[in-house]
Amino acid sequence: MKEQVHVLDLEAGKSFPTSIDNIMGERRYNEFWVDDDVLATIEPWTGRIESHLAPIIERIRARKTLERTPEEIANLAFLMAFQFVRTKGMRLMPERIDAQLRRHVKRMGFDPAKVDGLMNLDEVGLKKEHIRHQVQNLEKYVEIMAEKEFFLMTPPDGRSFYIGDHPVVLHNDEPRTVHTGHLGIGAAYIQIYLPLSSDVLLCAYDKAVLGQMMKASDEARNKEVAGYALSKLIAGEISAAQMKQAIDAARDLDPVAAMIKAIRAGQPIAVGPEQVECYNSLQAFFAHRFVIDPDDSFAVARDIIGERKSVAQDEQAAELEGLAAKHFSETGVSIRAKQIGAKHGSKARPAQ
Repeated sequence: MKEQVHVLDLEAGKSFPTSIDNIMGERRYNEFWVDDDVLATIEPWTGRIESHLAPIIERIRARKTLERTPEEIANLAFLMAFQFVRTKGMRLMPERIDAQLRRHVKRMGFDPAKVDGLMNLDEVGLKKEHIRHQVQNLEKYVEIMAEKEFFLMTPPDGRSFYIGDHPVVLHNDEPRTVHTGHLGIGAAYIQIYLPLSSDVLLCAYDKAVLGQMMKASDEARNKEVAGYALSKLIAGEISAAQMKQAIDAARDLDPVAAMIKAIRAGQPIAVGPEQVECYNSLQAFFAHRFVIDPDDSFAVARDIIGERKSVAQDEQAAELEGLAAKHFSETGVSIRAKQIGAKHGSKARPAQ
């Protein structure tokens, strides 16, 4: 018997049990007819990729550790990129952008049918474009992912990670500027998350995120501990050696330093309920339609349904200005994810 999971349909607002293959798989997803006699498919290609990645995923699920070898990092980058580019949400992104462009053209008083450059793709056209995109861009996405810092997170007892049908989700604590987006897989300070199971979350951070966390921690420690120790040294109450010993001891107890040490050792980072809620809100927000909750609760997901509808309404009223920054080929999603994440946990990254 195939694995049964608890699923929430984010469009209908109803939950139900079903086989995981019914939700995360779609028959003939990567096939299309060239003509009446020729069927084109990339299923053998995607099948080989899945077969290569399956034992890697199973090992990480079982051991909850990373080896951090160059080969493993390459495989994790490949996994992230493959899961990112293959989804239904990514497939429908051109249609979504095209619809926004057409609404903007109509608001300007023009007939979209008479405007060159609009895609007007039907279901078969979207499938062809998505297949082309997967084949041509997967390697590029792998290269971008390989530059990240990979590590694992685990939830506390009694809590589980959601898994959505667009499982690779993005978050950024830095604001989007006028000139740059902040939710591309290559964006500065980007945080990328992929649940491998209900109790293992694969994370890929721009290395600047960890550097930023270490800098903030060092500054706080220097202000508090070093400043206090220096005052004691000046007062003649401790020696220079004792001052150094106090600063070193504070560094050893620093939670950020401990986290960085665990990451470099391939050990998982245990996160609290607030962070789990934040990651789950991102899964529900980024999902195309379905999200799995092993606990069959969906409390966070049901809350996000309203947010998704609100964003859809905002997009219909949005002007074209800034469209490229909001919708871009590397994520396939428009987002208020920073606000969404903030609502369910002020920071997606581990608490400092």
